[in-house]
Order: sequence, then structure tokens, then C-alpha cells
Amino acid sequence: MMFLGNWFVHEARFDTLLHPYRVRADRIMVGMNAFLLLICLLLVPLYDTLYAVLLVGLPTLLLAVLLVYLHPGELITRLYMGAAFMVFTGLIIHQNAGDIEAHFSAFGLIGVLLYYRDWRTILMATAVIYLHHLVLGYAQTLGIAVYVFDSDAYWLLFWEHVAYFLPFVLMMAYLSIWLRREGYEDQHVMAIAQDIMQGNLVTDRHLAADQKQAPLIHSVLMMKNRLLDLLRVMPVPAAVIRLDNETLVNINEAWERKMGTLPIGAKVQDSLICSIPGTWDHLLKALHASPDKLLNKQEISLRYPDGSEAICEVSVILHEESHPVMAILTLEDITQRKHNEQAMHRLAFYDMLTELPNRTHLAHHLEDALMHWRENAIGFAVMTMDLDGFKPINDAYGHDVGDKVLQIIGKRLCHVKRERDLIARLGGDEFVVVLNQCEEQAQTYSMAERLITSISAPIQLEANEQGRVSLEVGVSIGIAHIANGAESAEELLKQADVALYRAKQAGKHQAVLFSNKG
Repeated sequence: MMFLGNWFVHEARFDTLLHPYRVRADRIMVGMNAFLLLICLLLVPLYDTLYAVLLVGLPTLLLAVLLVYLHPGELITRLYMGAAFMVFTGLIIHQNAGDIEAHFSAFGLIGVLLYYRDWRTILMATAVIYLHHLVLGYAQTLGIAVYVFDSDAYWLLFWEHVAYFLPFVLMMAYLSIWLRREGYEDQHVMAIAQDIMQGNLVTDRHLAADQKQAPLIHSVLMMKNRLLDLLRVMPVPAAVIRLDNETLVNINEAWERKMGTLPIGAKVQDSLICSIPGTWDHLLKALHASPDKLLNKQEISLRYPDGSEAICEVSVILHEESHPVMAILTLEDITQRKHNEQAMHRLAFYDMLTELPNRTHLAHHLEDALMHWRENAIGFAVMTMDLDGFKPINDAYGHDVGDKVLQIIGKRLCHVKRERDLIARLGGDEFVVVLNQCEEQAQTYSMAERLITSISAPIQLEANEQGRVSLEVGVSIGIAHIANGAESAEELLKQADVALYRAKQAGKHQAVLFSNKG
């Protein structure tokens, strides 16, 4: 009895798992009952059995409809369906006046019951047909015209039918057990696959250990675990996003460390806090417009839960074939890399002492200015400057004071220049000013005078040994305008150097414009 009780407990698990499948089966069986009633009605003219059909067949069908409505997918409905099929089998045998050929219809009916994949239904059908033969067959021997057997050898025929019918029933009961297991596996595999399609790799279905070892289920669970492992070991934050409601359905450990722990189903915007409003909508628009439904390393600004700002590269791939539509998003924090790039850029293009553009930056700028001159005739000029009286300051007060003087001179140059102009330090006490959009050569003198006045103003500094001192430096300026015929940046700078040399020779503290006339 304990074994039988455990068996029914085991079976109850399948009842729950196969419930949706058996609800559909109930509807099909009601249709089969209706079909059998129609067959019985067609047989009525043979032996005038309308009364039997209305008394037995019609109530059987109506009760089947009622049970499907009240108890869909439940055991009581399945057991009744098994009994109902056998009732129709007995009715058909009766309508054929006990013709033994009609008895074989039971085999087909029991075969249909396999659709339920429930051995209990098979046994119920068998019990009903045996009871039918036993009771009504015996009644036939008493002269009651129920027509179960077409012979008076009642007991012989009864046990004969039991003998050849029972192995067939046992075979179908055995098949129903295995079909039941396969049906359960199919249901669960489909459910797990749907979870995976929807990006839900975290939520697990409650399964007994033996159920997890079913071949199909085991394979799908292994695949799911492999996907989880891949997601887990990804070094960058990753999230699976359901796009119809823009919620997270899965995140990895790297995402939790960076973006914080959020429950599955949380809004993307609650986790992906962009510094620029509308960033997420912009990413979605670009993703849908992409021919391959892929965004690769889009740069965005984020704010982490701790309030810190970050620059991240976002990659998003869209899976439109899944329902609902899913997207997989990965984040790579490139803040440090950006800082390093900026630092390298400053090292490559800026003077570390004065933070002014250096010689390399100047060369790129002059190439751009030359291009605008050739293409659009936009004039410009170059001023090379050399400080007058700077070397004595270095000798008297040391290089630290000299460096401070150069820094102050750089700030004064930036204060005087126009916004569109460029100031660069070539090294030592040499500076260059590029006057952009300078059409007339006479315009250069006005700027040069302002530069000389600004640089020549006294400089107040703290010297280590001498205390606070007042220092003065002058400046000599050589000017070259592109209109004088220079063909390259090197030639233009050479012209400016020639003009600077002439300014030095003329007594310093002045500006000289290069002229081909000397």
C-alpha cells in the first residue's frame, strides 16, 4: 500500500506539470464524444436503437461537456472520458446486435486515450469495458436483448476477450507512462526555452532531482547554466533588457558591482543613470536604425549610485526574433583611459610649464590656417617673440623664478590675444602668436603693440633670498604675413624669424614686419 501511495504522489507531480496539455486534450475528447454520438445516430436505422442512443449516448456527451467546463485538466474529467469512450463502445456493440467485429472499436478508442498520457485513464477505460461485458453480457444470457456477444457461450467469450484484450491494455498503459514523461519534458523544456528567449536566466523552476536528470531537461538546464557562466565571467557590466517595457530581466555580477543591485524587472533608467537626459532614448533610436541591429562602443556619460561620474562605452545588440524583443547591453568604463588619453594629448601638444600649445600643436594649427588660405583666401599672420632681459633674471634669481616669469608672461599673452588666435611656446623664452583672420598686414602692428605693453609691465614676485622683487622684461617681435608669399609653415616661420632678428638689431622692444624688400 505504501508503494502504491508513493506511486500516486509521484503521479500527482506530472498532473500539475501537464495540466495545460491535458486541458487541451479535454476539449479534443469532447469533440470525439460528439463524433461517436454521431456514429451511433447513423447506426440507429439498422436495429431501431434511437431509444438506447438517447438514453445512453446523449447524457454521456452532456456530462462530458459539463466536466470539461467545471473541472478542465483534472483527474476526474480524464477518468470520466475514459469511461465515456467505453460506454460508446458498448453502445455501438449493442447497435450491431452483438457483432463481435464492433468490439474492436474499443482498441481504437483506447488508443485515442493515449493522448492524455495517463495510465489511470487507460485502466478506467479497461475496467468499464470489462464491467460492461461482465454485467450486460451475463444479462444477455438471461434473455435481455443487450447484445454484447453474438454467441450463447458467455463465459468462454468473456475470458477470451479478457485474454486478448488485457495485453493490449497493459501495453498502452506502459506507453502512456513514457509518453507522459516525454510530454512533461516537452512542456518544461518549452518553458525553460521561453525563459531563455526572454532573457530570464536567473529565475529557476522548482524541480525534483530526478526530474532535472530527464535527458531533454538536463540538456536545456546545462545550456542555461553555460549561458549564466558566460554572463557571470564577463569582466564588463552586462544586462539583458526587455524593450517593450524597458526593464532588466538579467544582470551579471560586474553590473551589480558598478551599477548597484536592482531587482529583476527594474526600469533601465533606474540603473542606467545618464548624465545627459535622453541618452537612453537616443541609443534606442540609433539601435533600431542600425542595419545589423548593433551599436558598438557608443560613448556616454554615466553617474554611478555613489554619485561619481564616469565615461563609458556602451554596446547594444538587438534580438528582434524573440518575443518580447530583447536587447543585450554591455558597459565598459573608459574614464581612466580617457584621462590617460587626455594626459598623453597634453604631453604631446602642450607645454608643461605654461600649459600653452607647444611646437607640435603650432605645426598642426599652421597647416589648417594654410589650407583655409589656399581654399578660401582667409589671411593670417605669425608673430615670433623673444623676451628681452630674461637671461639676467635666470642668472640672478635662479630658474625657479625664471619659470614663474615665463608662466606670468604666458597668462598675459592669453589675456591680450583674441579668442580666435593661438599662442604657443617653442621653448626657453620664445613664444609664437598666430593671428587668424588677419587680412591686412597693418593689423598686426596693433596686436604687437598690445603684446609689448602687456609683457613689459613690472612683475612682482617672491624670491627666496631677496624677498619680494619687481622684475621687468621686454619683448622683440618678428611678424610674417601669409600675403608675403610664403608657401609653407616652415617658410612662414623663417620669415618671422628674419623679422625678429631685424627687431633685435634695431634696438629690441619693438616689432618688425617681414618684407621681401629687406
